[in-house]
Amino acid sequence: MERIQLRKQLIKCCVLAISQLVIASGIFVLKSEKAEAAGNNLAISIANDYVNIRNKPSLNGKVKGRLYRGSAVYITRTYKNGWALIKSGNFRGYIKKEFLATGTKARQLARKYGVKYITVKKNVGALNVREKTSKKAKIITSIGSGESFYVRKLCGKSWVRISVDGEQGYVARNYVNLRVKYKHPVSIAQVKAEEKKQETTTKKDTTTTKNSTTTTKNSTTKKDSTTTTKDSTTLSEETDNTNDTAKKKVTGSQIANYAKKFLGNPYKYGGTSLTNGADCSGFTQSIYKEFGYDIPRTSLEQSAYGTKVSASSIKQGDLVFYQSGKTVGHVALYIGDGDERDTIRIVEKDGIKISKMNYRTPYCIRRIV
Repeated sequence: MERIQLRKQLIKCCVLAISQLVIASGIFVLKSEKAEAAGNNLAISIANDYVNIRNKPSLNGKVKGRLYRGSAVYITRTYKNGWALIKSGNFRGYIKKEFLATGTKARQLARKYGVKYITVKKNVGALNVREKTSKKAKIITSIGSGESFYVRKLCGKSWVRISVDGEQGYVARNYVNLRVKYKHPVSIAQVKAEEKKQETTTKKDTTTTKNSTTTTKNSTTKKDSTTTTKDSTTLSEETDNTNDTAKKKVTGSQIANYAKKFLGNPYKYGGTSLTNGADCSGFTQSIYKEFGYDIPRTSLEQSAYGTKVSASSIKQGDLVFYQSGKTVGHVALYIGDGDERDTIRIVEKDGIKISKMNYRTPYCIRRIV
């Protein structure tokens, strides 16, 4: 009798355990199905410019962000009143569904608006960038592990054409990870911060223009005055001496600290703006210009400017140059101290960023201050 009861209890426990396992498995499958369904609910904004994202499915809802044309989100729920709950990362909100393309149309637009880029795999030291799609082709330059670049063209299954420091070349596809980047929702806080930034830039430009006009006016007044040539010469000599004194006071750490203020700002080929976009030599030129130094425009010209120093004696503010093929094609600003051999450089995809000085072998180092 006891054996029978023991057997019944054992069977009951087994059934309970199995049922719990089934339920747990059911929940897991359900979650997987939901995740898969969410992946199929890709939506692309088709608004003329942007559409407001609200905190509830109604025009009475508070605006919490913007979704610009071509931005990608996932629809997690739709409502009978024509609204949709969208998600992008941790950002959630409500949008009128009429402003979103879904299904086949969304996939077509995703190919149009998605920006492809490659990232060099972590286990790769330095990846060669070549002139042609062949491992025997001439090496233009090399890029380091973890670096990212926009794709110019996918060349079959083996090669990718990219642009490095304004020069195009090819890298082997099996050494990189290919990804696609989309525009995402922008919070109201981000919108206000950007508007404030633009307002500050506009005010600064206006002030600069005003000061320039005042300087021109003062110069004209001096020219029209009856000051003797001798006095003018003396004034010029005094001005030059003042500038020389100001330059002597500048330190490499001041240069480095000033450069750090612009981390994250965008890359722009041929640009010199520290806020709106610059290329590598435009960045270093603009940094030094702030301290009264008029250094050449290109990285090749800059590599012959100042005093050449060794890697063992490098200091903050020094310029580090890298070759592209047989000529100098990239420059970075050294900001490290001691064992931290960091530089600030600017690349197409990431903009102004901190990078290790030896991500590839430097060609030379020049000291300006």
